[in-house]
Amino acid sequence: MLGCLVGALLPIVVGSTAAFTGSVTSSGLLGLVFTVRNLQLLRVTGEPSLPPAVLTTIFGGWFMLAPLLYTDVGFLATAGTQLAGTIISTFGLYTTVAGLTDGPA
Repeated sequence: MLGCLVGALLPIVVGSTAAFTGSVTSSGLLGLVFTVRNLQLLRVTGEPSLPPAVLTTIFGGWFMLAPLLYTDVGFLATAGTQLAGTIISTFGLYTTVAGLTDGPA
């Protein structure tokens, strides 16, 4: 959840371009929704839910790729968004693998 929040707020804080800020902030908020939903389902059922885990992993990948596709993003926005994407993808992929197997590895 923290990675999604950082990814969503960082472009606003550092004053990145409008297109990059809009894209990454909206993606961060959607990623946050899927992350919170997966956490909620994990608490209720005791097992991770595969669809939100996969979508969270995809949003993390987008955070890593987005700064490379937009021009004039800036160093802090690039580094911070890619770091947040790495964190999001790592935990999302772990949850995906745990959802595909019998439980946490």
